[in-house]
Amino acid sequence: MGIMLQRSLRDPVAKLIAPLVNILIKLRISANVISTIGGVGSAISAIYFFSGGQFFIGVLWVSGFVLFDLFDGAVARASSKGVSRWGAVLDATLDRISDAAIFIGALLFFIKTNDPLVPLIIIVAVSSFMVSYIKAKAEALNIKCDGGVAERGERLIIALVAFGLHGLDLDYAMSIGMWILALLSIITMAQRLMIVYKAVR
Repeated sequence: MGIMLQRSLRDPVAKLIAPLVNILIKLRISANVISTIGGVGSAISAIYFFSGGQFFIGVLWVSGFVLFDLFDGAVARASSKGVSRWGAVLDATLDRISDAAIFIGALLFFIKTNDPLVPLIIIVAVSSFMVSYIKAKAEALNIKCDGGVAERGERLIIALVAFGLHGLDLDYAMSIGMWILALLSIITMAQRLMIVYKAVR
């Protein structure tokens, strides 16, 4: 599902943002600068708003900064320098920091009231990071490990929708969202482990 979603949206999104990408290149704004603004901005927004219980407004701010992800790769590919290995590592690192901040912000809020969601959010955070870790470890061994039912984009959408609906006082939205996210993350972990297992046999 993850790969199908990303592939089906890739070309239309690329055409939509192409004019803005050209403007950014003319302004000599590098992909690394875009990645840094998006990653740091989303992380600070998540910690600040989610820890204070302002989930809906927090989702708006985080979503705004996450949109920078649409541009950094496109700018890198369209620029004369092309995609760099440093840029790829920087982008991936900032993505992990941003993801961590989202769950840490929620944990800081729910821990205050000893909410039963705390263990579930921890499970979601750990399993989500393991999905990314398995891919990174596999690629270090020259094994392509894309795919799985829920890649980062899907997991991020589910988390932000759950947070936003919780901010709008929709009962059980956070609980349902976190259970779905935990289940899909664990399934994706298993799928990626199987990809690596088959590759090394």
